[in-house]
Parts: sequence; C-alpha cells; structure tokens
Amino acid sequence: INVTQPPFDNVKVRQELNYAIDKQRIVQLLNGRATVANQILPPLMPGYDSSYTGYEYNPDKAKQLLTEAGYPDGFETSIECISVDPQPKLCESFQQDLAKVGIKLTINSLAAPNVIDDAGNGKTPLTWSGGLAWTQDYPDPDDFYSPILGCDSNVPGGWNWSRYCNETVHAKSKDLLANTDRNARLAGYKDLFKALMDDAVWVPVINGQYTVAHSEKLHGQPTLTHPEHLFSYETMWWSK
Repeated sequence: INVTQPPFDNVKVRQELNYAIDKQRIVQLLNGRATVANQILPPLMPGYDSSYTGYEYNPDKAKQLLTEAGYPDGFETSIECISVDPQPKLCESFQQDLAKVGIKLTINSLAAPNVIDDAGNGKTPLTWSGGLAWTQDYPDPDDFYSPILGCDSNVPGGWNWSRYCNETVHAKSKDLLANTDRNARLAGYKDLFKALMDDAVWVPVINGQYTVAHSEKLHGQPTLTHPEHLFSYETMWWSK
C-alpha cells in the first residue's frame, strides 16, 4: 500500500483493506501451496509472534472503517501485478473482495521490470508483489524492516514500496540493531512489527509453501534447500 497516495494516507482505509481480503481463498487458488499470513514476518523467522492474530476476514468491519474514513460509497483505485500466472488471477480475487465493500479495483498486469519501476517510484497506489520483488537476504527480523519499510529505504527506486517512514518506529529499529540481548531484542521486534500492522502498511496475504524434489541419496538440512536461493551444497552430503 502506497501510504502517501490518497485515500491510502488514511490509516482506516489501509486497515479496511486488511479486513476486506479473503486470504483463505488465495490459498485455495494456489491449490493449498501456502498458509494464511497475519503479519509481516513469516512463521519460521525469529521475532515472529505466534500469539498475534492480526486482521480477520470481515467485510462488515471493512465497510464500517470505510464509512468512518469518509468513504461510505467506496472509491476507485488500481493495483499492479506481474502478468505471469497465477498472479493476475490472485489480483482478480482481490478485485472481487474489494467490490463487496464498494471499492472498484482496476488491475494492471505488466512485465516485472515495469511493476518494480512503478512501485519503487511511487507511481501505483497498490502493488501485489507475488512472483517478484524483494526476497529475504539474511535470517534476521531487521531484514524485514530496514530494506523495505525503514525510513532510510524510503527513496525513489528503492524497495520501500509503501513509501513508509515512521520516525518513532525507525528509532526503535536502530536501538534493536544495537541490542545484544537476544531475548529482549526479539521481544522488541514483536512490538515493532505489531506497530507496523497497526499502521496497516501492508496486507500480508500468504506464506508460500514449496516442495523440493531430491534423490534419496542426498542428505543434509532440508531447511537449507530454499527454492528461491542457491542450494547450500556444503551443508549436504551424498550417500553411495
């Protein structure tokens, strides 16, 4: 969500989007190869808050928030996604969900470089990042804030596609980076990401599930066979 473009500069409108999207249907459209996401961090990332429930699917609550925000009759907006299946189909699901609460959503399916350029330069109010964009660089919760939601990354052509900058949250992130107490640090990230969800800077939709096929002769840590990163062959071994 580009938080600088009206009406998405209104937090209630952003929260309304979170209530309006039927995430379980997206899982179904992906034939079960995903789980519903309720927060920015994925479940296996340190700092993930298993007690956090997030925004449930509630169109009535979405309509209520739209009315409170001054849009009782809804509004028109657009979303960009890459023109590679199944991404346009998923955007059509969002389109149907938003129509139920009075929002007319136009879908612009483009080549990946165009979506990245438009989102990075604030040219689109909404972007579905499925199938492209930033991927985790290192297994630390800060990697899900500083490069993609931090004030320092809120620059033209950057990966902060929400164009979001909360100075209070940003100062907290700097303190957490310097904190050497692991338990206190991870607890702090739970609070940080809850603040981001309260601000509704994203609509987290799904966490993907992947299957990696391999020979029975290949042994090692299966969590290191990541479909979007290089295989860590040094952690594996081959039986004769």
